[in-house]
Amino acid sequence: MLTHIELLGLPTEQTRTVVRDARQIELTGLGHPAVMRAWLIQAMTGRRASEVLMMDFEPLSDIPGLDAAAVPEGGMAARLRYQQTKIDAAPNTILVGRDVVEIIREQQAWVRENWQLGPADTIRYLFPKTTGNRHGTKSWETSNYNHVLKDFSHHLDLRDSRGELLLYSRSHRLRHTKATTLINAGAPIHVVQRYLGHLSPEMTMRYAATLASTAEREFLALAKIGRDGRKIGMDRRDMLELVQLDRRTDRILSNGYCLLPPTRSCDKGNACHGCDHFATDRTFLPDIQRQLAETQSLVATRQARHTERYGEPMNGTNVWMEQRNAEFRSMQLEILALEAQPANSTTVVRGASVLGRTGYQDAAGASDSKGASRS
Repeated sequence: MLTHIELLGLPTEQTRTVVRDARQIELTGLGHPAVMRAWLIQAMTGRRASEVLMMDFEPLSDIPGLDAAAVPEGGMAARLRYQQTKIDAAPNTILVGRDVVEIIREQQAWVRENWQLGPADTIRYLFPKTTGNRHGTKSWETSNYNHVLKDFSHHLDLRDSRGELLLYSRSHRLRHTKATTLINAGAPIHVVQRYLGHLSPEMTMRYAATLASTAEREFLALAKIGRDGRKIGMDRRDMLELVQLDRRTDRILSNGYCLLPPTRSCDKGNACHGCDHFATDRTFLPDIQRQLAETQSLVATRQARHTERYGEPMNGTNVWMEQRNAEFRSMQLEILALEAQPANSTTVVRGASVLGRTGYQDAAGASDSKGASRS
């Protein structure tokens, strides 16, 4: 969409070659350079359409103590003031780079020429309405702005992978893209909150909450290619899980994987079975079956000693026995889940043993009896 946005501002008597459905075609310009620049500012800053269209004619100011000419490529060169149209008392300035500054200067020069302004003259808005607005006291309305963008979308007729029309008029998506890009780049939530003009971090966290699912969806949409140029035959969902685990080799266990974040530690010892952060796959099935048998043997030995000393076996309420019973249930549930997988499966199973925890006996009862017979 960014590649073809210049066609929106191209004069109507000029044409440009675009590729559509693997064919080169000639399209005429739409003659809306101001709308093109407004859309670009939205894409670069993540501002809402109304916030851009209602900006003052001179929205830029210097950053105190900064020499804009000495700013390196990609650095912040000025402060941009926009019209805060949605949230009272929210911030209305952000720092912008030289690319945004250049677009604003081009728009100012275009307005000066079309409204015949002198070097020191200004009008109210940077994006004034182009008809019935002799003195520049009216800004572009979002309804007209979106109408032009929608016409341009149909004129260009770009389609996504599902064949659906890409609509430039859905410009609020540019704000979502900017937010997730900042978070994905590691910007602190409070910085992203300030940049987006949110009053609370909860509003900003909506973008952070969708980041994981968005990343997974985009990852799975890719066709994975090996070093020799051939497609990798492994299931792409398994590939995603393996990539994640490969980055955390310190979480590989003797019977599976610990999915706790690297910043957290575990002080529960050998209590992985039943933990919702524990994951495993079929390659660990023999290890879990062996661990179940060893635990059953240990319980039998302890029961014999307890009976010898106290004249009766430990019951289910014994503090030690209660935990062993929970381990039995969890391992049996894991074994059932792994045995249900194809013999050559590499699918990582997570959460299969959670119902084995203490307090879930009723829910896991049916699996207990089946699991005991199969183990």
